[in-house]
Amino acid sequence: MRQSVDGVTQIVDRAPPGEFGRAGYSVKFYWGDALVWFMRVIAWVWVVKGLYNWGLIIGAFGQFGAFTDLPRSLQGSIVFFAAVDPLAAIGLWLAAPWGGVLWLLCASIEVVSPALGVRGAVSGLLGVGFDIALVAVYFFLSWRTGHERI
Repeated sequence: MRQSVDGVTQIVDRAPPGEFGRAGYSVKFYWGDALVWFMRVIAWVWVVKGLYNWGLIIGAFGQFGAFTDLPRSLQGSIVFFAAVDPLAAIGLWLAAPWGGVLWLLCASIEVVSPALGVRGAVSGLLGVGFDIALVAVYFFLSWRTGHERI
């Protein structure tokens, strides 16, 4: 659409039916958009993880027993992730640089925590593999986004 000097609005460059993608309509894939959507999906996953950890603290999951009966190292891990996972989720949703850094810190600690002992691990090997895969996808999308700007 275009408005002329005398105020008349005209439709210009209208695409014929069935010809989407021509006549001014551009359909292009941007890696930066894919990175932002990936970060927003991961933000929801991290919100759920944070709420799960808070549920462990307040005793919402009876099958795990009382939080105070858990080993101290596991209690520390749960409290840390209950506090930091929602913050990382906010940063990821906003696509802020600090959100990505905080998320990478959380994922790295979660990957390394099973090496500290079974009592210090919040997630099992499945969670560790999931975190490694997500970090790999994040680095791939970041790399492609960086090359997109060149």
